[in-house]
Amino acid sequence: MKDKKQEVKELLEYQLGDIEVGIKFHQRYNQPFDPLGDSFTEMLHACMYDTLCMGSGGSGWDTYDKGESKFSNRLQSRNCNSCKTWDGRVNKNGKKIWNYKKVMFFLSKCPVCGSEDLGKYSKDSRFGIASKSHLEYIDEMKGYRLTLLEPETFDSECRVFHLRSWFIETKDKYLTEYATRQFNSPKSNGINFMPLGQDFYRSSPCLHLDATISKDGVEINYLNTENKEPEIGDEKFYKLSVEEIMNKKSFGKERGELSR
Repeated sequence: MKDKKQEVKELLEYQLGDIEVGIKFHQRYNQPFDPLGDSFTEMLHACMYDTLCMGSGGSGWDTYDKGESKFSNRLQSRNCNSCKTWDGRVNKNGKKIWNYKKVMFFLSKCPVCGSEDLGKYSKDSRFGIASKSHLEYIDEMKGYRLTLLEPETFDSECRVFHLRSWFIETKDKYLTEYATRQFNSPKSNGINFMPLGQDFYRSSPCLHLDATISKDGVEINYLNTENKEPEIGDEKFYKLSVEEIMNKKSFGKERGELSR
């Protein structure tokens, strides 16, 4: 019988293909590099948890065991500071709202104007969790499987990547309180769930997969879908009570980019 680590490794390597070639073509057309994505993440979780995908994008659950797969990719684009434009819009403080040309992660200069004056790498990709669905299916959903792809270094020459996947129980007290407050807010249904942030760690994420990806292939550093020991974040995340954290939040609007 095939070892589960080997099965996960083979699936990932099939999906990733030749990373160097993939990056080369994405550089050529200035296209963001997203070698895994939402659909494949569901397949990855089906492999990890010995279940199946639903065979259709509109079937409700992501997998037959009623798990909910979420993916976040931190190989994000940067802004070109040299070819920004202004269309006359200003924010509430009267400052100009600039429109920037985007430069994909692995380019060191803007493909439009050639400038090397690029902004910082963004790290604001989120896990898109809907408060309404969380509360509606709280007794049915198995839990959230949250997968994060990160570069080893935030540099255009980086070719080593870190892939991790965690499990959070649907009825986690912190996450459910967040969902309840968000659902009862005047506008937004989306939970502003940042990977590796305060809300993430306070929701008791249990690491189930840790892998290193490079041009040489995939190395599975850790795989244990039965792990129930939550990861602990920075001590600053635990200084306030759940009530104090929720009272400081602004629930009126969504912020940043949502990644399903």
